[in-house]
Amino acid sequence: MTKRLNWFLLTVLLLFAAPCYWLLLDNRPGDVPAKPVGIEQLRSLAANIPGPAPSALEVEVVGWRRLPGDLFVAGSGIKRKHVAVMAWRLLVPGAKPIVIDSGMTAAAAQEMGMEYFRAPAQARVDAALRDAGMILITHEHPDHLGGLVAVGGLPLTNAARLGPQQLPTAALASKMVPWPKGVTLQAKLASTGLQAVAPGVVVIPAPSHTPGSQMIYVRMANGREYLFAGDIATFAQSWEELRARSRLVGDYVAPENRAEVFAWLKTIRALKKSAPKMTVLAGHDFEWLFIDKKVHGIHVRFGPDPEGI
Repeated sequence: MTKRLNWFLLTVLLLFAAPCYWLLLDNRPGDVPAKPVGIEQLRSLAANIPGPAPSALEVEVVGWRRLPGDLFVAGSGIKRKHVAVMAWRLLVPGAKPIVIDSGMTAAAAQEMGMEYFRAPAQARVDAALRDAGMILITHEHPDHLGGLVAVGGLPLTNAARLGPQQLPTAALASKMVPWPKGVTLQAKLASTGLQAVAPGVVVIPAPSHTPGSQMIYVRMANGREYLFAGDIATFAQSWEELRARSRLVGDYVAPENRAEVFAWLKTIRALKKSAPKMTVLAGHDFEWLFIDKKVHGIHVRFGPDPEGI
């Protein structure tokens, strides 16, 4: 009986443990190299366009849900993490602000299972989109691009600087975001190559998490540096420990190019090593910003009287 039980337990272990490891825990980054993007190259491009660089950075937290860490940071444990939806605004002296990512609609929040959706915060983001001189989107998922599409009008047609894979004609963007009927847009960003788009602001095309994924480097007027990683790095732990999403999420739920994600995570880590004081802003890391109480020079809430982190 004991021998049969042992064989039974071993069979159960093999049947369930191996798939569990493969789908949720496996984190081998492989030998894919980091991308040839250097910090001095980014700094040089950031200085290419004359004019005042951004002087302040604000963040709005539109909503969040809590999910097991293993889903978004493979092998990090089952403890639930706050997966936050955030939008950012760069204030520029003498010019209209630059908005990075656009939040989401209440309908999208419900569809994605958000535990909490902050309608007043999204209303402030919507107002910021209407007032923006430039709008940049890290990738074409509804919790990043959806707010901009819902606002539509001049913010979408004039201020938005979208790449080819972020347009309604692109396969994933057309599938993920409810675009208005008949909207036509032209790409204002190239799909490859580093691009200076404003004083102190450089776009880094990085197809990986999605075909239209891009990172954004910002060098502020005071010399402070930020790297907006988008969902290439969902959490700070993603780039710090080179942990991509689980295969369950990255291969099946929201398919991504895993090898390219690892290449860009290695790139982020290399850039951070070259610029230790640069702040890397992961796509959904609510806790890293608020709970760890690190000094990032970021203000909470869009508005005249924001609260500093």
